[in-house]
Amino acid sequence: MQNSITVVTPAEDFALLTVRDARLGLNLTTASDTIDEQIDLFIKWASDEIATECNRTLAQEEVVETIWNLDSERIFLERYPIKEIKSVSENGSILSVADYNLDKETGKLTRLGSLARGLTISWKNPIIVNYIGGYDLPKAAPKALSKAAMMITREAYYAMLRGDISVRMISHKESRIIYFDPNAHLGKTGGGGGSSTKRAVQDILSAYTRYVV
Repeated sequence: MQNSITVVTPAEDFALLTVRDARLGLNLTTASDTIDEQIDLFIKWASDEIATECNRTLAQEEVVETIWNLDSERIFLERYPIKEIKSVSENGSILSVADYNLDKETGKLTRLGSLARGLTISWKNPIIVNYIGGYDLPKAAPKALSKAAMMITREAYYAMLRGDISVRMISHKESRIIYFDPNAHLGKTGGGGGSSTKRAVQDILSAYTRYVV
C-alpha cells in the first residue's frame, strides 16, 4: 500500500501540554513571563519529539488521504482518532456510509459488500478519503501523552537550571538564545535519572506509536 496526505485545514496548536499545567507540574507558583516562554519552548520541543517517536501527527487536522496499490478490505487511515469522515471515493466513485465501516479510535476503514451488508470486499484503487483526524490539542490530549510531555519538559527545565550539556543559553541584554538537544531524552545514551525518564516515556509512547508494515 502507498499513500499521500494533503492537509486541508492545519492544526493551530501541536502542544500536548499547556504552560499552566506544566507550571503546576514544576511546582512554580510565581508568575514570570520569561519562565513561561522557556516552558512553552520546552513543551513544543517535547511535543514534536513525541510525535516523531510515535510516527504520526497527533494534532487534529482536516486532510485528504489518497491510497493506492491496496489489495485488502481494510485501510488504516494515518490521522487517528477520526472525528469525521467527509467523503470516501474509490476508483472515482463516491461511496455512501453504508459502503464502509469505520473504527474511529484506530482509523480502520473496512469496505463492505454492496449486496450483502456486513460482508467485506477489497477496495478498488485509488481510494481518496477526506476526513478530520487527530486530537484537539492541547485540551483533548490523552492524559498519558500529556504526562510524557510533562516528563520531558521537566527534564529539560531542570537541565537548563543545572546547566547540563544538553541545554545551552546565551544572554545579551534583553536577548536570549537557548539551545537544546531533544535526543538527549529519548536517545539510547545517557544515564541516571534521565535514563529512567527515557524508559518511562518510551513505555508510555509504545501504546500510541503508529507502526507501518
